[in-house]
Amino acid sequence: MHKPNALRRVLSAEPQTELLFEDSALPVLPLPRSAEGVQDPVGWQLGYDHALHHVALPAAHLHPASPLFQGFHAALQGAGAPRQREVAAGTRAWLGLRLQAWQEGLPFEDQLLTPHYLRQLRRSHCPVSRAALQDELGHPQQRVWARLRQDLGYAAGHLVQLGRSAALALAGRSAHQLQAMAERLAAQGGSEAGLDATAWARLVALVRLVTPHDGEPSPLPVLPPNRLRLLNPQQALQAWVGRQLALEGWAARGTALHDALPGIAARQAAHSLWAALAPHALRLPQLQGMELLWRLEDVWCDARVQRRWVQLLQLLQGLDLEALLLKLPAPAGCHVEHHAEEGATEGWVELH
Repeated sequence: MHKPNALRRVLSAEPQTELLFEDSALPVLPLPRSAEGVQDPVGWQLGYDHALHHVALPAAHLHPASPLFQGFHAALQGAGAPRQREVAAGTRAWLGLRLQAWQEGLPFEDQLLTPHYLRQLRRSHCPVSRAALQDELGHPQQRVWARLRQDLGYAAGHLVQLGRSAALALAGRSAHQLQAMAERLAAQGGSEAGLDATAWARLVALVRLVTPHDGEPSPLPVLPPNRLRLLNPQQALQAWVGRQLALEGWAARGTALHDALPGIAARQAAHSLWAALAPHALRLPQLQGMELLWRLEDVWCDARVQRRWVQLLQLLQGLDLEALLLKLPAPAGCHVEHHAEEGATEGWVELH
């Protein structure tokens, strides 16, 4: 006897892979066959793309009133309905992030935020708490997507992976509010939202990296995550310096910075900074992986290094740091892109 087409429930460790496609056709339901004229075209298209990419809908949307279900159903009813097969890498994360933005009612920039792009953002550890990220739902270190700029929608350039506790600490807060919390905890001790003062300081630093016109000269205790768009050239210069320390020939690259600077005072300041960094750089070959990354970040917590850095920036006031960065050799293993000012925030939609 012919079995009508339906969704079949199977046991799976992943919530979004609990449903598989049957081969026969779904019973015809009075649901829209295209996004044209539907009340929620974004949700409809999201459901359509779930079916197109062979990813089951979340259980909460398995009813005809859901625009996701309507789009999903339309895709299965269309010509060449998809058969079950493996989901392409990064697709689940991409659909999950779009679902997150849709549920929050926030804009989602879909030209650059692709599965391939999101794969490049994946991390093993939270850059704020430094704890290993987990895929377990509800875990304090559950791997989640976070907008560093809470005043903007989802877009490439300010999106990172954080642990759940760090993402909750970030939610709704500006760089100024985060800084106030970090300073309070540094003075009083203790923790807030599961994060101590140093973790809050790293969270502040991440937000400052994507906040334009940040004139604070103090160095940041983080290295930029992959594909983050740095909006302040002095922070890009710090990232350039930090990345050199783990490479062979780091002393020669210090000479490259020295030679690119105008004036004796600025060159002497660069030499003094490199001298303060040298004891740290000499210990780095013993480290690898995340320990190496964290040591590179902690270098900037050294009071002597901080003083030399601030002194150098004071002497570089008025200098075009973007032009300086373009003259310097890119750190080995890093791909550096330079964007015009308007291109650096392409796709960033302010929330009102």
